[in-house]
Amino acid sequence: HAGIELTVLSQSSVDILRNLEDFSIDVGLTYLDNEPIEGMRAESIYMERYCLLVRADHDLAGKASVTWADAAKQPLCLLTPNMQNRRIIDRAFRTANSKPTPRLETNSVINLFSNVHLMGLASVVPEYFLDILGPMSDIRAVPLVAPEIEHSVGLVAVDRDPVSPLVLAVFESARKV
Repeated sequence: HAGIELTVLSQSSVDILRNLEDFSIDVGLTYLDNEPIEGMRAESIYMERYCLLVRADHDLAGKASVTWADAAKQPLCLLTPNMQNRRIIDRAFRTANSKPTPRLETNSVINLFSNVHLMGLASVVPEYFLDILGPMSDIRAVPLVAPEIEHSVGLVAVDRDPVSPLVLAVFESARKV
């Protein structure tokens, strides 16, 4: 759909749902199975899994996997608590009977990577982030286990009738992905 102009914003899941309901945005990308999305049409795009991000010289960099409990003992930089991703991460730590004490919190994924790279902190991020940002010679991603966490991420739009042509086009495109 070459004629469509996009604006991409990073927002909390609460803001996405609020902006959909007040017509500020047409479509959002959010978690589909973690917090309520009543009154929305949804289309799953991928399953999100998590890893511990560390520098290549970190003790855990060569491990096949790391438990959430062991990850909680690391000096961490994490997303801020208002982000749904952070709430998922916090719940995983609670399930593992552990409570991390982050040294740094940010609402920026780039800041997470920067602080792993520059400060030697560890972070918990979705595995696909590495595909998006490309190879980094000094960064390693170690899968997190015990528990193994995954969540569906996809498109959401208010379930209205009639559905706008723009919303139909975006959902059609997502199905092709």
